[in-house]
Amino acid sequence: MERLIRPSLLVLFLFCNINVKANADAMTDIRARLQAHDLVRADFVQTRTMKDLERPLVSRGRLVVWGPGGVIWQTEQPFRATYVLRDDSTIEIAADGAARIGRVLRAVLKGDAKALEEWFEAEPRVSGGRWSLALSPRQGPMAFFVKSVQLSGGEFVDSVRIVEETGDATHMQFRNHHGGGALSDEERRLLAGE
Repeated sequence: MERLIRPSLLVLFLFCNINVKANADAMTDIRARLQAHDLVRADFVQTRTMKDLERPLVSRGRLVVWGPGGVIWQTEQPFRATYVLRDDSTIEIAADGAARIGRVLRAVLKGDAKALEEWFEAEPRVSGGRWSLALSPRQGPMAFFVKSVQLSGGEFVDSVRIVEETGDATHMQFRNHHGGGALSDEERRLLAGE
């Protein structure tokens, strides 16, 4: 019996090591894709489904992701608003955890693997030019607000779905990505906190 158990444990150990290595390689690949451009612009459609509302809330706008400085999130419909998510500050949008979700979104869009690995267990997958990343919160403050995060993309993030512990969910789709270029004076001012 012991002879049967040892080979089984060895195979299990090897499989776990291969899986960890595959996950590390996939995470490295995803991180490289997301960090390939210091500046990314995109349009977004955000659909927020809340258990207390009959119909989802849909907003549209554009965003600017600047690796060294943060994210500018500009909603154009159904109302105009601008949110700036910087590394050194968090905009308190609501008392229900929206600021924490803002930090997650900033880390996701910037490819900040260190922050993501601190807050979540990650299950990355890469297949050809496409990738996906499933995130489950570790124990701690993030677990009180976020149940899961799923991302997918290619060269850029194309889709993010955040499910909160309350059952509410936010799905963001990004289109018309443009990498490179320079910040405008207004974008630089916003990211500098002026």
